Order: sequence, then C-alpha cells, then structure tokens
Amino acid sequence: MKTPEKMRTATLVFTFLLSVTCTGFGKAATQQSFSRPGLITSVGQSSDIAIIKALLNTKLKLGLEVNPLAKASDLAGAKTLVIVLGASTKGLGAAGIDMGQETERTKALLKAAREQGVQILAMHVGGEARRGKSTNDLIELVVPESQHVVVVASGNKDKFFNALAAKRAIPVTEAASLAAAGDAVKSLFKE
Repeated sequence: MKTPEKMRTATLVFTFLLSVTCTGFGKAATQQSFSRPGLITSVGQSSDIAIIKALLNTKLKLGLEVNPLAKASDLAGAKTLVIVLGASTKGLGAAGIDMGQETERTKALLKAAREQGVQILAMHVGGEARRGKSTNDLIELVVPESQHVVVVASGNKDKFFNALAAKRAIPVTEAASLAAAGDAVKSLFKE
C-alpha cells in the first residue's frame, strides 16, 4: 500500500506533466521566447506554408521572411526558423523535388540552424489529413531539433508530437484551431 506522501508526490508529478502537455493550457510551464528576424519555410512542401504566411505575417504582423525551399545559406542573420510541417506529393512535384531530396534539405537546414544558434519553432496545422508516413518521417526529423512545437489538436490525436518532444523536454502547445495556433506563436515572439 502506498503512503499518503508517495501518493501526493505522484499526484503532483502527474498534474505537472498534464499541465505541460494538455490542450487548453496554451503555454507550457517553461515559456520559450523567439526573436526576429525570422524565416518561415516548409518541410514537405504542403500548401500549409501559405496559410502560416498569411496568419503570421498578414494577420499577426510578425514580418518574417518566407522561403518554402530555404537552404542553410538562407539562415544568415536569422534568429528564428519557423518550420511548417506537412508532406504533399503535389507540392514536392511542383517544387521539382522528391521526398529524398526534401529530407536531405531538411537535415542540412537543421544542422545549419544548430550550428548558427538559430532557434526552431515547428508548426503543424494540416490536421489529421496531413499526417501520413512521409509527414511523420519529417516530424521525427524536426521535432527533436526544435525549441518549441505548435500543433493544431486535430493533427495530434495520437500525441505523436508530445511523445517525440518529451524525449528532449521540448514544450508542445496544442491549439484547438488555426487562430489559436497563431495566438500561441504570437505569444512566443518577443516584441
């Protein structure tokens, strides 16, 4: 039988973990802060980058550069890299690349960001429809290198983002809607 002290400790640990990872709390226990200038890029070449560009730059006025096919050299002077996750065979084809080339570009971009001290904010807003094997493979590359993850709840029903992020204590903000995801990102940027 557990002692009351052990039960209290277990309850506190559970409550803390729940507050860090559950929908509705908006911010993780440790607030990460991102700075400008920043760059938005796509990993997987889905059309979600157009939505994020409109949300972050038009609506929220963050003024981030946008380059769907950003390379390591594009990070010069950037303090933040916003990676929009979502694989699209149509988008890859339109960009003239295949999944192998996109994976290699992503690895090189992550390596350059790490070497240059550029913070990474990973975003997934495509919902469940955008979560196939190719997207999951890219998520597995990007999330462990990120400083924060913002995901629309419908794309994280299996808590895949949380499981990957927990391995490195990376905060995950799960937003109920695209608008809520935008609010979460805005709160992460320094004025």
